[in-house]
Amino acid sequence: MSDANTKPLLEVENLSVDFGEGTAKALSDITFSLGRDEILGIVGETGAGKSLLARSLLNLLPEGGRFTAGDIRLEGKTLFGIDAAEQRKVRGGRVALIGTNAKALLSPVETVGIQIARVLRAHRSCSHKEAWKAAVDLMAQVGIVNPERRAKAYPHQLSGGMAQRIVIAMAMVTNPEVVLADDATLGLDATIQVQVLDLLVKRCRELGAGAVIITHDLGIVAHYCDRVAIMKEGRIVELAEVGAFLDAPKEAYGQALLDAARVRPTPMVAKVEDPAPEAQHETPLLDVRRLLKIFPIAGTQDVVRAIDDVSFSVKRGETLALVGESGSGKTTVGQCLVRLLDSDGGGITFDNVDVTTMSSSEFRAMRRRIQMVFQEPYVALNPRWPVRALVAEPLRLDPTLGRDAVERRVRELVDLVRLPASIADAYPHQLTAGEQKRVGIARALATRPDFVVFDEPTTALDIRVRAQIIDLVRDLQSEMGMSALFITHDLNSVRSLAHRVAVMRHGKIVEEGETETIFSAAREDYTKALLAAELPVEQGAAQRDRAEMRRMAGVAA
Repeated sequence: MSDANTKPLLEVENLSVDFGEGTAKALSDITFSLGRDEILGIVGETGAGKSLLARSLLNLLPEGGRFTAGDIRLEGKTLFGIDAAEQRKVRGGRVALIGTNAKALLSPVETVGIQIARVLRAHRSCSHKEAWKAAVDLMAQVGIVNPERRAKAYPHQLSGGMAQRIVIAMAMVTNPEVVLADDATLGLDATIQVQVLDLLVKRCRELGAGAVIITHDLGIVAHYCDRVAIMKEGRIVELAEVGAFLDAPKEAYGQALLDAARVRPTPMVAKVEDPAPEAQHETPLLDVRRLLKIFPIAGTQDVVRAIDDVSFSVKRGETLALVGESGSGKTTVGQCLVRLLDSDGGGITFDNVDVTTMSSSEFRAMRRRIQMVFQEPYVALNPRWPVRALVAEPLRLDPTLGRDAVERRVRELVDLVRLPASIADAYPHQLTAGEQKRVGIARALATRPDFVVFDEPTTALDIRVRAQIIDLVRDLQSEMGMSALFITHDLNSVRSLAHRVAVMRHGKIVEEGETETIFSAAREDYTKALLAAELPVEQGAAQRDRAEMRRMAGVAA
């Protein structure tokens, strides 16, 4: 190996950032290096400083931010003190940043081909025609079908996964030496996430580039990275080879993150006893038969069959996980169950009563027993109300409760979801994402329901918060004996929570069975594809072999 290849490509030494005199350091003494053909993972919870670090490497600090110490060197040359022209060459040319929410990063008024071509022309001397051809060629390389036609599309005409591929193409079109991927797959379906990460790593290996993958998902690190840096409160508290970290983290914080990321086999299976022979045909609490929901397509005679002849049941005290990619119809099913949407066919029977034939006023009494925890609690929580009022609102369904009884129940619920009593006076914007989720759960449990729909309760949460929410739901089900529909694309959560799994695709249930059976012996190719996209940290030992194979082959395994 040449001396050039052994020298660090990127060096960060004692980097510190604050936001003005007297403020705490947002980044403190950050030190690490990145080699060619190396994938470094940077992991930490919200507020750890990961995204600020990524922008610091491009000298793109937010307003008020300033460097107070340290240095950043690219191939041995400092990036501090260089003129504006040299900065432009570095940004997007030698160092590329890939962010999350691709559609927000793309201009809505220009075709994606033009946007990729513009990046190339900003850093390379070429004609419009040459830049356009390079953009189309690269779109093909990142796996976009019919790239000539797609290059003429606008961002809103692309799926989330396809838009993210466009952002990757924009980053890679200049053949950068360093790629910074800042939560670049956040919010994508598991199968799309794996495709995007495979593509990103493969492209970096082909170019001999170094990559920094910034994430809160240790599963991504375990499967794609060579080394990992653990960040906490603006510092790197641990830096190690991925295999060594997965085997034995040196710091307690790293161990806590790793423990939270591991699948915890649900103990609920043992708590829900196998039914005796005479109870095998017990009437389920919820029985859904041939459910149908149709949405018209504006301006056409066509319709979308969001739910297409779906049938399933849930026993008392049981959790059914409904899994599938975005657009499969999962959330629409949940909304039909709680009558936020009216179905267009089929039946929903709850405790032997057909709720689809009820009027809105008749269903109001039933609503106390069927509740829903929404995917985005901040959107579902009135920003003008404190937590006390938000949790108390569902209690209005019980006219027998007086003011004192409502206040007692609110205190009980806040304690039940493991929140401090003082939070009752806080407003939604003052809460963390995990606290907002807990308030949403408290609201849903206020009326002591028999059945709860949990719609993506762990999506986009930090590792430890996600584990806490899973543990909370498990404990609540054990304590209250409630039944649940768990809507998610987080397969690790499914294994920790659900007794049975139903897999949805294009509005239909394509496979259903006991959780362990689905995970160990899935029948359908679609289910197998979902399971193959799972990135559990438990595969640490095997992953060390995969990383070495990738390094030797020069492509993503």
